[in-house]
Amino acid sequence: MKVGAYLWVTAALLFGCGGEEDTGFTSLIGLWTYTTPDGKMKVEFDIVGGDKDLLAVKNQKIFVDGEEGRAEAQTEAITETTLGSLRINANDAGLVWPYSITFTNLSASDDFSTIKVEEAKYIFPWPDSNSLSQIEITRR
Repeated sequence: MKVGAYLWVTAALLFGCGGEEDTGFTSLIGLWTYTTPDGKMKVEFDIVGGDKDLLAVKNQKIFVDGEEGRAEAQTEAITETTLGSLRINANDAGLVWPYSITFTNLSASDDFSTIKVEEAKYIFPWPDSNSLSQIEITRR
């Protein structure tokens, strides 16, 4: 009888102490990455801010053909769930050329796990421009 009571108490504690459920992501704030289909260009960046009106892109990096370089970011029309455009360009003498990738018409997925991008253009190899459509930027 004592074993049954212990099992009952243990089960009640396990089910009762489940804590709050993880609600997942609730905003664009977080760490993001995108790699082109040919693997020649990769970007990483953070979206930071505590207020939807103060979101910003920080800590951006660009990788060109496997080589990491410093980068700059420019954004337009950033809101709680969308960005009009995001451009990340190389700002590193080690990469020689000003490689860049520009995403346009970006919007958060319903669960904020990806950023859907209508169009993107990137330069590789220099000076060739490549176009992409309907891609996704993912969390790192």
